[in-house]
Amino acid sequence: MEANPFPEAVIADWSFLEHSDSRSHCPKCRKSRKYYCYTCFIPLPHLAEHLPHIKLPLKVDIIKHPSEIDGKSTAPHAAILAPLDVTIYTYPCIPDYDPDKVVLVFPCEDSLTLEEISKASSNSLKKQELNVNLETTEKVVCHNSLDSGENGNVSINLKVSEAKTIHIGSDREEETEQTKGENKLTDAKSLPFERVVFIDSTWNQTNNIVTDERLKNLKKIELSSHNTQFWRCQDGIPRTYLSTIEAIYYFLVDFHRLFINPEYNHEYDNMLFFFCAMYEKIRSSLNSKSGKRLKAYER
Repeated sequence: MEANPFPEAVIADWSFLEHSDSRSHCPKCRKSRKYYCYTCFIPLPHLAEHLPHIKLPLKVDIIKHPSEIDGKSTAPHAAILAPLDVTIYTYPCIPDYDPDKVVLVFPCEDSLTLEEISKASSNSLKKQELNVNLETTEKVVCHNSLDSGENGNVSINLKVSEAKTIHIGSDREEETEQTKGENKLTDAKSLPFERVVFIDSTWNQTNNIVTDERLKNLKKIELSSHNTQFWRCQDGIPRTYLSTIEAIYYFLVDFHRLFINPEYNHEYDNMLFFFCAMYEKIRSSLNSKSGKRLKAYER
């Protein structure tokens, strides 16, 4: 195990967890837990105020396979650290998703990268801006005697950035109520979707969930390649297969840089808070003389 698995991340100090050796009862289910309840997805009361809380740029849903062992999963980390934006469902409980607003993170033949979606969204936004500029007009009423009109008035439509009614020959210029705020283009980049779905299961279990009627029509997203630092190794599975919390973290960082701000200032690094705390604890145990050599933790 590496000494610093995420060298560029800025993560809150987790040393206070080391002083919490005793177990406590979850205030909801009353089961014995150490740091948080992986059934109710809440931290233990005496630790809650010390934990970082993260605000996400979009909603995150996690579909957990019923055979996935709760205590070994990293999915609860996300729900505990970003409680307002993360929801965990146990399959077959799946919401009815709108394919225009929701994407599924899963690599397959027809999956797209976030970069490809960003380019497509950028082109679509440019077309929308062009259409708005073409539809936005300025109405000019000329109070002069012209041969083309019986009453000497003519209306001329011109393309402008904001619609106004201008009275030529008069000393007043007023903005119509209809155009206030309606035709002003925003500088903010529209997000291509508002919710992202992750699957929490072993790779051998994912097919049952991905082929579900409620998910198969969602646009699939594949992440850029990263090596997992998860301590529970699966035989025959390459290191590019990430744990759930790692996948969420890398997705958020890429999403932020492409759709929010090219400059990433560690907004979501604390999603790895529990992951790194547990990683360091296991690493220290393995490196100690009395540490058990557990095959599941060795690469």
